[in-house]
Amino acid sequence: MKIIVAGAGHGGLAAAIGLAKGGHDVTVLEKKQRKDLGHDWEDRFTFSILLRITGKTELPENSWRYRGDCAFVSPDYKTRVVVNYTDENRQKIMWRKPLIEMLLCAAEENGVKLCFGTEVLAPVAASDRVIGVETKSGIVLADLVIDAAGAFSPVRMKLPQMFSIEKEPARGDVFFARRTYYKKTEPSVMPDVPFEVYLCHNREQGLSWCCTNEDSVDILIGRIDPMSEEKKESLTELFRKSHPYIGTEVLHGSADGVIPVRRPLSLMVANGFAAVGDSAFMTTPMNGMGIDLSLLAGELLAKTVNEKKSADVSALWEYNRSFHLLYGAETAKNEGLKNSLLELEGKGVDFLFESAVIQASDLAGAGRNTSVLALLGKFVRGMKKPKYFFAILGGIMKGSKVSSALRKAPEKYDREAVEKWQQSVLKNVVRVTRK
Repeated sequence: MKIIVAGAGHGGLAAAIGLAKGGHDVTVLEKKQRKDLGHDWEDRFTFSILLRITGKTELPENSWRYRGDCAFVSPDYKTRVVVNYTDENRQKIMWRKPLIEMLLCAAEENGVKLCFGTEVLAPVAASDRVIGVETKSGIVLADLVIDAAGAFSPVRMKLPQMFSIEKEPARGDVFFARRTYYKKTEPSVMPDVPFEVYLCHNREQGLSWCCTNEDSVDILIGRIDPMSEEKKESLTELFRKSHPYIGTEVLHGSADGVIPVRRPLSLMVANGFAAVGDSAFMTTPMNGMGIDLSLLAGELLAKTVNEKKSADVSALWEYNRSFHLLYGAETAKNEGLKNSLLELEGKGVDFLFESAVIQASDLAGAGRNTSVLALLGKFVRGMKKPKYFFAILGGIMKGSKVSSALRKAPEKYDREAVEKWQQSVLKNVVRVTRK
């Protein structure tokens, strides 16, 4: 089978490696040059998944490190919810560039053709099937197109309406982020909790973080609306006022990114088409972490195609359904919490922190703390200001309903049944309407 992967994303490369091992003719089309791939920053994921996919036994030297404990900070800066890690569960983070290079090398070793500087413009469809892609150099035909071209993928966004796959992300579905590593002016300074996450930072819709490392300070500014350069600089200056050891010399990053922060696509396959990674919004909504999900999805997609030996939607549906049962439904839970927080004014979020309605288990645990006992405790504390309490409780419960609906995907692909299932997922999605 001839397979095109649009974009050299983590999930797309994982799928390419598995499909090439299965004997397929796989080509990755990537608009950037190889040297430009991978953000110049670190991210958290499960290293064993990467090693399994690439067939390696160890990571490149000096490519990763441990991250410190984490504190979530209220908009008024008065309350902090601290997450302390143990030696067993402490987060590991790795630089993106060696990560993507490991995947590229593994792809080449298994016979995948890598075409850099090749921009994919749109899908090519005939009747009810995707049969290839349009590039700046012309049309490339294939039996299967795997879309790994990001949150604003031109492949997904230009699919014919008849495929019933969501195209445009809604407001609040992505964060527009700037991330920069600045040199420390006082190298010896280390706060008690080095990784600080500021919800509704500056009382705006989004979050920021300030992570103090031994050699640098990692600053991320994320908002649900695009920001001007002046805005990003002014928000960075806020951190310099409270963290005077943040210098102005840039060591890494200073780059912009678009981070999906929503549930995954309910439907991500069609005849001759499958989405993976950011194109399918495969992240945890509260924090935007998606490398694990993308790699696992790429593995799952390759396994499905290798076993079914077909690119028909009825075969690809196994990948779609299995992803939600294994991963997607669980991660979708905290979209309701995240969007409910975005809907609240800053003083409402302050109250939720101060009264412990929002706790570490909600923030670090992806909004999964929905037991009867936990909710009863929230009720007692939250009824001091029921307006804010019920807003956040409603978001948590709706997130659970979306998760439950995703788990009820039809066992077999049937267009009418799938469209009915899609509607059951959408009816409990919390939308961001406040501006």
